[in-house]
Amino acid sequence: MRSTRTRKTSALAVAAVATGLLAGGITAGGVFTMAESTDTATDTIANAAAAGPGKLSAVKGLKFTLGDRSVKLDWKKVAGADDYRIYAEYSCDNVPRSTSSYQLIKDRLGKTTEWTHQNIKATCVNYAVAAVRDGQQGVLPSVGKRVVVLMPNRDHSAAAQRFFSAVPRSGDQVARTRVASGKDRGIVLARAYIRNKTVFTDAIGDHRSWTADPAASAKITLAWNTGTGEVAAYAHKSCAVGATVPSGSVETLCRDALPLAFISDAASVGDTSKDARNLISVSRTGSGGLSVGVSAINSWERTCVGGACVGPGFGRINARLTLSPSKDTFTASLTADKFPAWEVLRYPHFVQGAPIGEARIIGFRDQTEIGDLTSGRQSTCTSKGPETLQFTNPMSC
Repeated sequence: MRSTRTRKTSALAVAAVATGLLAGGITAGGVFTMAESTDTATDTIANAAAAGPGKLSAVKGLKFTLGDRSVKLDWKKVAGADDYRIYAEYSCDNVPRSTSSYQLIKDRLGKTTEWTHQNIKATCVNYAVAAVRDGQQGVLPSVGKRVVVLMPNRDHSAAAQRFFSAVPRSGDQVARTRVASGKDRGIVLARAYIRNKTVFTDAIGDHRSWTADPAASAKITLAWNTGTGEVAAYAHKSCAVGATVPSGSVETLCRDALPLAFISDAASVGDTSKDARNLISVSRTGSGGLSVGVSAINSWERTCVGGACVGPGFGRINARLTLSPSKDTFTASLTADKFPAWEVLRYPHFVQGAPIGEARIIGFRDQTEIGDLTSGRQSTCTSKGPETLQFTNPMSC
């Protein structure tokens, strides 16, 4: 996963495209705007058409700073200019289009030499800036400069495939439902898993620590596609003996996960329930968030012969989670047994040129001892700050 988001970029539009064409073409995903520069090949072309006597020169030194679906443009001041105009064209074509086909997207900027393009939906934007004096426009470069703004997030795609379309892995269970669609804030995962803190918890658990991998093992996972309203509950098989090894993990004495069922209020189901299913409840909140209830059970917990049932008496994983919208993400409030661990992640649908995917951590909570599954000592934890790109965001409990 990437550990930083702040990137200042400038597009070497003509040079990059020319090099790419000589090499056999440039794909849309391959034209990246990197570290800032001043004069570029585009400026050279523009300067070749320098204004004659009394006319404005071409704008030089166009640079970009990427924000959240936004691009801040800044450039060098043109002597004599009293205004500037911004032109744009939305494509990722290998061959750049002439600025004669660009659209005017902003004028009447006055003498300022910067402007921020907000709420961009396109993957690529090609920009050109012209100086203006007394309403008369100066030289416009023949070719603009490209910025790659948004690309599909590979982690979002992986999560969508795993939870909403693929069959579950051998021994696992999945159940799917739907709530009202809403603003696309990506896919949110909330999952309870047994962290490998001791030999015992490693033996019965998920053989891992914190991770943002969409496919990571967890006793129970709730996935929510915020844009489409799709919801999936995923339960992993239970193994009595296992261990973390350098190549991954080994497990034996495994039982298939128990069936999943959506009910009206799963969080109210107690440890004494005889319902041998993993129970989930989901509903939209008035603020546009999601309320989740969980009562999950290990498949080794109940072995029945005739009318007699036996098991280790671990208890059920009981929890209530509320996700509340906050700008482009959510805050999380979790009331749950103190065992096992929980993590709440978000995979944005689109990111700024992410080549390997991106996950954001809304919050995580560590575990205590397995006895707290039945002790009745639950904790209430809330996400306490902005989401992060790495596991440095523990909840406040």
